Amino acid sequence: LIDNRVLDGNLSVVTVIFVVCAALTWVALARHRWGRQLYAIGGNEEAARLSGVPVTLTKVLAYSASGLLAAVAGMCQAAQEQQGDPEAGAGYELTAIAVVVIGGTTLTGGRGGIGLTLLGTLTIGYLEKILSINAVPEASRLMLTGVIIVVAVLTQRRRRF
Repeated sequence: LIDNRVLDGNLSVVTVIFVVCAALTWVALARHRWGRQLYAIGGNEEAARLSGVPVTLTKVLAYSASGLLAAVAGMCQAAQEQQGDPEAGAGYELTAIAVVVIGGTTLTGGRGGIGLTLLGTLTIGYLEKILSINAVPEASRLMLTGVIIVVAVLTQRRRRF
């Protein structure tokens, strides 16, 4: 792991960690009872409770997994920057929402998946890279991200009704 690279310098350690976390998340959501229970809660919490799903435990595990993955992301960012900064992740909230919404996850719950979220990650990542290369100001980039979120949510609402 010299210079934060693996495979003869062609792949970063952060990319490997991302792929491993995405794969584990997919297995947990698609192949494990906990994932089915989580989707059931997102679709209709009361119906899930009446079906015997341990709603509180499932939610606690979901928030714990989210916190663990956020900690891993924070460690990766600190390792890349070679310093710790408590405000280093500020501003990523809008990007995270855009990635998830573009990936097809509904903000009201019950629908979504890791595969399309990964596609949303690539889409937003490439868009931000293109805008950065073309020296588009940060304010304009944030505005475009907001517009993308609004369009995606309106598209989801249209499909729902």
